[in-house]
Formats: sequence, structure tokens, C-alpha cells
Amino acid sequence: MSIKEIFKLVLGWRVLLVLVVLPAMFLLPPRTRFTNLTEKPSFGNIFSMWSNFDGLHYLDLAQFGYGYQHKTDMDYAFFPIYPWMVGTFNFFGSYLATGLIYSHLFLILALYFLFRLVLLDFSKKIARNTIILTLIFPTAFYFGTVYTESLFLLLVVLTFYLIRRQQFFLACLLAALASATRITGIFLWPSIIYEFWLVYHSQILSSLRMRADGTRRGRSIKFIPKIILLTLPPLGLFSFMRFQYLRTGDPLFFFHIQSVFGGRTVDKLILLHQVFFRYFKMLIFTDWDPLYFTVVLELLSAVIILSILIFFFKKIRFSYWLFVLFSFLLPTFSGTFMSMPRFILVLFPIFIVLAYWLEKQHPFIKLVLYTICILMSIFSVIFFTRGYFVA
Repeated sequence: MSIKEIFKLVLGWRVLLVLVVLPAMFLLPPRTRFTNLTEKPSFGNIFSMWSNFDGLHYLDLAQFGYGYQHKTDMDYAFFPIYPWMVGTFNFFGSYLATGLIYSHLFLILALYFLFRLVLLDFSKKIARNTIILTLIFPTAFYFGTVYTESLFLLLVVLTFYLIRRQQFFLACLLAALASATRITGIFLWPSIIYEFWLVYHSQILSSLRMRADGTRRGRSIKFIPKIILLTLPPLGLFSFMRFQYLRTGDPLFFFHIQSVFGGRTVDKLILLHQVFFRYFKMLIFTDWDPLYFTVVLELLSAVIILSILIFFFKKIRFSYWLFVLFSFLLPTFSGTFMSMPRFILVLFPIFIVLAYWLEKQHPFIKLVLYTICILMSIFSVIFFTRGYFVA
């Protein structure tokens, strides 16, 4: 797929989302808390509804920065790269408009490089289906909101694309940006180390076994700069931690404040089986309302990720598998799958595996899966844009 084809696909996807949510403005009462929505339908809602919940924090950070005039400390839970870009390069006169435009541009580039990345291992058909599955996943609408999803997906995909092409310097720089965009960006680090080992393991072993002769010592010295590259990926996170320490006295303030966001536990470790048990109870006792839909979506996302990690271990490149594993486990330690339907969007190997699996299934199975995804997408985007929490 060319960049032009990707652009047309994203444009059509965007138009369909708008057509879905416009009738909902008149049919579903809004929940205005954590949104900029008005009680009655208005023209402004057509744009502001794409910045609900966390989007408000990113707009706040873009305009005011951290801790400006006693703004809420909850802003410190959000990493700086995306709001910094929106605030610094606000060429469109509106932080909301700038954020939305950048999110769509990042998405187009992310899907283009994702297509090229998949082609390194699979056919064009699987690569194309990977793009389609990414866009029809129930929470894919987040790519078109004032959230970090599009930018982070672009950084992740580009990092893996570059390391597959053995361009480790650029890959490490992008990984550093990713670790300052979202906490899970740090999990690109072990993946890069693994890919680095695949390429340079013979030289590393040779250096470790080098003798006292000058030739071997010279080769070892020349190899040192390549090793130093591996220190770059965590610098984004470490810089943000230093900033938080200077502002709040706590380098992990972004983590500790997660307890403010309902349902998360930060004072003790919750094991994965305990989280699943909690969700099975919620399926039984939660009332049938939008919250129940969210619980189902969160549990379904977790089951999909865990199933692919277990049953398709040999089908996923190990560096991809590492990134998915760590990205999945980290939020579960807080005792919840909350936001998992959104986190899964940037775990691109999930969609590669689904595309690969569907290629071997009966067309009816593909039709059923696509239908379920589209129907759940409709409910998801309607609930989100009307102020109901989805992920």
C-alpha cells in the first residue's frame, strides 16, 4: 500500500466515524464530566468530543504545561512528548485542531511503515489485512483523538522497522522518544538489545574472548560505540523522572498518582490470575449499562493478548513478543485491565498474528470477526464521544 492509499483509507475511516457519532449526539444523553461537551447538541461538540477524558489533560499540558497555576496534579501522570509537540508546533491556532491533525498524520505514517514492516516477513495480503484489522478494532477511534496512540504507534513501528534494517542509531533515538511518550516505550529497550545481539553476537563474543594482542584490542575499541547506542532508549523515561523529581520530589510521581484514576492499585502487586478473577466477578454483578460493555471489552482485550502470547509464541518474532509481553503485564500489576482496549492498539504484533490466523480460516470466520469488530466499534465510539468511559 502506498502512502496515498493509506491516506484514502484513513480519510474514509474518519468519515465513517463522524457519520456514526452525529446521530448519537441527538439520541444519547451526554455525560459532561471529564469532557468539554455541552448538555445540548452543538457544532462545537463535533470537535470537542474527540478530546474527552485523557484528551483534556493533553490539551491542558499543551497550553499550560505541568503544574501551571495550581492545575491538577493529575497532569503529571501523562508523559510529555505528545502535548509538547501540540503546544510547540501549534500552527493551526487551536490546540484541539492541532492535536487532531497531528494524530491523523501520525496514524497515516504509522500504518504506512507498519505495512512495510509486515512485508519483511509476510505477504502483501497479510500486510493489508493487518492494516484493516488495526482500523476496525473496537477502540481504533482513539487514533483520531487528542491521545498519544497514533504518535506512539508510529514511534514503535518505526523503531522496529529501523532495527530490522540494522539502523540501530536512529532506532535507539526513536525508542528514547517513545519512552518519553508512554511508559511502555521503555519496553522497546529489551527488544532492541535482543535484535542487536542477533546482529552482533559474534563480535560481542569475540570481544569478550579477546586476547592481549593489539589487533583484537583495536577491534574491541571500535565496537564500543555500537554498544553505547543501547544506553539511549531509556533516556526519555529517565529525563521525565528527573523532571518529576525536580517538580514534585518524587521521580515516580507519574506512577504513584495512578491511584487517583479509579480502579488502580499502586501500593501492592496484583497477580494476573487475581485480575482475571476480579473481572469474572464483575461480569456477574455489573449492571447492564455502558459500564458492562467496558468490562467486556477490557476482558476481551486481555484474553486476546494473552492467548496470542501463549499460542502463537513461535509465530511472533521474539523481539515483538517481548514488547507485547511487558506492555501487557505492566498495567495488570495495578489490579485492573482498565484501558487495556486502548493499550492493545499499539501492540501491532497482535494484529499481524490475527491477520495471519484469518488467512487460514474459512471466509465465514473472517466475516464473523469483522462484523463483531465493526459493531463493537460503533458502540465504542458512540459511548466515548458522549462522555461514557470506554478505555
